[in-house]
Amino acid sequence: MMQFADLPLVASPISVVEENVIEEGILNFASEQKLSDIQLIRRSMNAVYKVVSPSGPKIMRVSRPTDTTLPAIEFADYLRQNNFEVPAPMSRAPFRHDEIEITLWEFIEPDPKRLVDWPAIGNFVRRLHDIDPNDIAKFYPLPKATSFPWWNFDHLLAEMGSTLDASDCEVLLKRWQALRPYFTTAQNIDLGSSVVRPVLCHGDIHPGNVIVDRNSGRPVLLDWDLLSVAPREWDHAALLTWATRWGGQASTYSDFAQGYGSDFSTNDLANALAELRLLSATLMRWRAGLSTPSARAEAENRMKWWRQDPTAPMWQAV
Repeated sequence: MMQFADLPLVASPISVVEENVIEEGILNFASEQKLSDIQLIRRSMNAVYKVVSPSGPKIMRVSRPTDTTLPAIEFADYLRQNNFEVPAPMSRAPFRHDEIEITLWEFIEPDPKRLVDWPAIGNFVRRLHDIDPNDIAKFYPLPKATSFPWWNFDHLLAEMGSTLDASDCEVLLKRWQALRPYFTTAQNIDLGSSVVRPVLCHGDIHPGNVIVDRNSGRPVLLDWDLLSVAPREWDHAALLTWATRWGGQASTYSDFAQGYGSDFSTNDLANALAELRLLSATLMRWRAGLSTPSARAEAENRMKWWRQDPTAPMWQAV
């Protein structure tokens, strides 16, 4: 039986790394690979860039891995060999510089005007959930999804409590206590269980992690750094509240569920995990807001929803 890893492949955001370390690493990697026209696409857990190589455009990912990002390359190869459409790794091994690693990936030209085929993504995820986690654990360190630092609610609430208004803190604490039994269910998974069957989860399925390939017209699921083992409800959770909290097509989840073959919109565990994702997103944004004014403004907006304020705006991903 597999042993769960303590942490995901990437457990801390790239923002914790000194800028000069990132710049030096990119400069050295770009020189080695003859890369030019380096353009930042986004920063979150990783920094993602579009670059130009001698053979054409590529994606460059800069990470601060728990150990090494080599398993990400091996996992992408595994998926592609089993007819899952994911970006191909262009690096056969990561480039190490200090505490960061840099890898090169296939660039897929997105078509932002074309709607995502969410039933296709649902079917993709169903096939992913059919993979035996034991097979992946032979080369990829798989944690429980609940082991991610941003799911340590006792710690986050203790840390943030003194910075929150007392009534806001009480609201969040009450919701956490109400949701704790569901978190425990997801945490106490057993690969041999017939009650709550753990599966291989992408861990972060939402519209920001899906693009439509301009050439093929097919959707592509990106950002696999939160690959983990959890109840299958975990990969439904984000989409259950996405349209109401973050905006977008109201039919996104129902379309996804149609392709998956099961609808979890009335499933207690799935809905609890969806709310726990929102709780984590609020606390993490509040923490960021202690030092960044723009993050504080967004955190305040998110708190309006927890207060059941009718003027609460849609949340903004930052």
